[in-house]
Amino acid sequence: MARAARGDRRSVKRELAALGALIALGIALEALDVVDWSVALEWARAHAGGWRLPAAIVLAQLVLYTFAQPGSILFWVAALLYSAPVATLILTAGGTAGALGAYVFARRLTRLDVSAARGHRLFSILERQGDFFTLCALRVLPGMPHSAINYAAGTLALPLARFLSATALGLAFKSYLYSAAVGAATGSAGPSDLLRPDILGPLFAISVLLLLGRFLHRR
Repeated sequence: MARAARGDRRSVKRELAALGALIALGIALEALDVVDWSVALEWARAHAGGWRLPAAIVLAQLVLYTFAQPGSILFWVAALLYSAPVATLILTAGGTAGALGAYVFARRLTRLDVSAARGHRLFSILERQGDFFTLCALRVLPGMPHSAINYAAGTLALPLARFLSATALGLAFKSYLYSAAVGAATGSAGPSDLLRPDILGPLFAISVLLLLGRFLHRR
């Protein structure tokens, strides 16, 4: 159990470290005038047409999330190359497909050993409160380890329709806000403008409203 918890923490730390490294690299290149972001972005978008790249992003997320890897890293590819609505569709499809893959994979593992998932605090949360509102709120909250949510839901055998609908809705909210922020930053200033309160604030607000909805629904 302790080993599983340490593994989950390492997975989250890898994802946050990769995200931080990308942001730091972007800020450094911007400050040193090494990259003209507007020119680089237009060049990349000119080569992003067709269906193959979106399909590849969805497939990559499916594989990464299924095996508890940081599939959200692919967010940067979609958000930088596509408009916010298109990026939202791609990321929601990939994240939901990956959630389904992880759910099914966790169900198969459960037949052998459930202690791996029980080591994560999200397991106890979902064991007590695996309703739609809580699932959706966890997806929307910034910094939530999606792979841990997927595996906990699969191990607990939460209703699949509820799990997937909450996943799709939560990821759509988060993907659109983040993609819009990335589009605005790369179109005007640069990567240093990504982590703004006006972007993170709505995500926390939506999560609070969802949890409030859960409370009222239980009443």
